Amino acid sequence: MRSLRHFTELCIKPFIRLDRDEPLLRLDDLRLAQQQPIKVVYPKFEKIMAARILALAFLLLTLAACDATVHQETQRTTRFGPVIGTQEDALSVWRGIPFAQPPIGALRWRAPIAPLPWTQTLTALEDAPACFQRGFFQGDNDDAFSGAEDCLYLNIWAPTQTASDQALPVMVWIHGGANTLGSAATYNPSHLVSEQSVIVVTIAYRLASFGWFRHPSLRAGPTTAMDDSGNFGTLDTIAALRFVQDNIAEFGGDPSNVTIFGESAGGHNVAALLASPLADGLFQKAIIQSGIVSVASLSEAESDYPSDGVSGTISSQEILYQLLINDGIAEDLVAAKRHLANLTSSEIAGYLRAQTPANLLQAEQAAKPRKVGMTRVFPDGVVVRSDGIVGALKDPARTKVPVLVGTNRDETKLFNAMDPHLVEWGQPDGLWSFIDRMPLTIKNPNYYEAMSEYGSDFWKLRATDDVARSLTQSEQTVFAYRFDWDELPTIQDLNYADLLGAGHAMELLFLFPAAMEQTLVSKFVIGDGAESADRLSQQMRNYWAAFAYTGNPNLGLPAPQPTWPVWQAADNVERFLVLDSDQDQGIVSSTAALTLNGLLAKLEQDPRFDLMGRCQALYGLTYRNGDGIDPAAWQTFAAGQCLDRDYQTVTQLLERQQF
Repeated sequence: MRSLRHFTELCIKPFIRLDRDEPLLRLDDLRLAQQQPIKVVYPKFEKIMAARILALAFLLLTLAACDATVHQETQRTTRFGPVIGTQEDALSVWRGIPFAQPPIGALRWRAPIAPLPWTQTLTALEDAPACFQRGFFQGDNDDAFSGAEDCLYLNIWAPTQTASDQALPVMVWIHGGANTLGSAATYNPSHLVSEQSVIVVTIAYRLASFGWFRHPSLRAGPTTAMDDSGNFGTLDTIAALRFVQDNIAEFGGDPSNVTIFGESAGGHNVAALLASPLADGLFQKAIIQSGIVSVASLSEAESDYPSDGVSGTISSQEILYQLLINDGIAEDLVAAKRHLANLTSSEIAGYLRAQTPANLLQAEQAAKPRKVGMTRVFPDGVVVRSDGIVGALKDPARTKVPVLVGTNRDETKLFNAMDPHLVEWGQPDGLWSFIDRMPLTIKNPNYYEAMSEYGSDFWKLRATDDVARSLTQSEQTVFAYRFDWDELPTIQDLNYADLLGAGHAMELLFLFPAAMEQTLVSKFVIGDGAESADRLSQQMRNYWAAFAYTGNPNLGLPAPQPTWPVWQAADNVERFLVLDSDQDQGIVSSTAALTLNGLLAKLEQDPRFDLMGRCQALYGLTYRNGDGIDPAAWQTFAAGQCLDRDYQTVTQLLERQQF
């Protein structure tokens, strides 16, 4: 299987001239004109190994069209220059429009700068490279990385319309991937655009240590407060929203009616924009799908790790040590520290900026501490409020926008399914023998279900229920959901409803249903439930679009659907909407909101565990930074009997997990 980028490069036909004198400008020409880009390395995708099969089933949402040609009807003029796209059925599509200059060379670890203007028409047919990242689907080859640092581009999908048509709501999609992986090009919003009549913009942002990185040497020269924040990925999303404000009317969109939405890390980044004073006025509604709201530590981001190696945030200082070791300049950490003591801040900054992207990510991987959490935003006080996302959500003085927030019922099953300690993987036979490895059986079904249940419930508590409570406290309108669809097929005698259920990212197939047409997805995920899945997809997209139009998912629906209750009405009862197909429970309202005390009490009495099992479960569920609980809860849980136990074996298993 080839990469999406290879597919695009093979399929895009030669560019043609319009009936005009000036030649068309290719995306690559524009990138070269702005700055010399870093060389891109693309994985060969010769084999999909083990866990990659499951991840691919959820992330492979579309392939690029092979017959993309320019259409004169898509000629538009942005603030920076003219662009032309293509038409696909009833849609106009523009791919690879720059919203910032390439963040390379001296612009690495700087706030994004508006793109340089161009005069020739830019042919916006190609997806730009993903931002530089480790290769997740590389299989059995040596290409460990993919993408490019030159990656700050966006795609626009709009219904084909005339200039006299009413301006449409704009939905800006922020992709997920732990803030270390992912691409705007993965998502095909054609159904949402054509059937719900909205404009969708998919955006890129810098990832991993390119997107979130703080080091004192980078603040030594002439910088701005935004440069010093370290929140470059967040600033990229803000720059994209500014581009939308300035240009989307030209594409038929309403800049005064913009909804930001994102899933997983994208949901976290949506929440971060709610906590950013710089983003005020750039959007009017927000949708957070499975997004955490904890933030990184400013001090840990620049400090040496303690002797036990525990830190919730990857340290730029530790990355620097690893770079010196990897370059052969220092033999070990002691020598690296000694070497740095003789360098000036400008020399250190120059050394960091001279590193190749691959060197930086290799050093980042080597420098990961124990208990590190997902790459998250810094509460720097300029880009993101100093009291973090939670503080912003609770603040009644913050600019209020309607929020829709939710998680999936079985979030953690996607990750548990890839854990060989929980699931046996092996060579399948028969119809599936072309796959090297796939899940064959769940080793201990009761334990697997219990751990998945508590992990997913803790996720819902932190990413939905507590978020909704914080927003309600600040007198904001909140609608919450839980996605329950799990009508998965049985493959090789393994019921995928048990293995994956309503797992992490599953709802994306229903919001971007072009994915359901992919063979791998239809076989592994949809099975025989295509008709009911399609109906649920239509209903979900109706809700999301109604929210984008009005701020209320119940208003303007094209056909009657169950009423989506506000989180907390006048009766003070907390309610959310369960999203499921009509072959199961359907779409229903629920009052089964979660609290920490309720979850701990349930775990404390759960007959599926013995005492040690309960202790280990709580330890594992709260292990990663951002997932912890108040130490006082450990004191009272199981009458304090979990405090002095040996968790070394559990820790080793948790640290081996690489997803």
